[in-house]
Amino acid sequence: MGAGHNHANGSDHAGHSHAPADFGRAFLFGIILNTCFVIVEAAYGWISGSMALIADAGHNLSDVLALMLAWGASVAAKKAPTDRFTYGYKSSTILAALANAGLLLVAIGAILYETLHRMAQPAEVQGETMAIVAGIGILINAGTAALFLRGQHDINIR
Repeated sequence: MGAGHNHANGSDHAGHSHAPADFGRAFLFGIILNTCFVIVEAAYGWISGSMALIADAGHNLSDVLALMLAWGASVAAKKAPTDRFTYGYKSSTILAALANAGLLLVAIGAILYETLHRMAQPAEVQGETMAIVAGIGILINAGTAALFLRGQHDINIR
């Protein structure tokens, strides 16, 4: 028996549970906020000729997809075990984290490809527009991260 754990019921002596918390509202708010920002960022990237903003919009779109996957996995992880899935669906959070890593690799590849293309054929951009939109993006990312601060035990929320 490990220190501080009661193996009979899976709880520890402190009396708190390690079951996934309900982050439904945080996921919903994060998805809506980030989707709106993807649209704004892509539009300003197109208008200003900024590949950096368009690439970041693509990255943020992958973040939206990652939030959707993580939300789905957190809902699935709460499902009770069945005859077929005797341990329940808790491993879905690990699979969602793996899928999110794959999405990030695809986004990095697309950004790298377009960056190399732009280095060969540079275009003039509107620096002020880029800086303002990027600053808003930083605030939105920080706000979204703050929504999930208390869920650091889940690999998807981390």
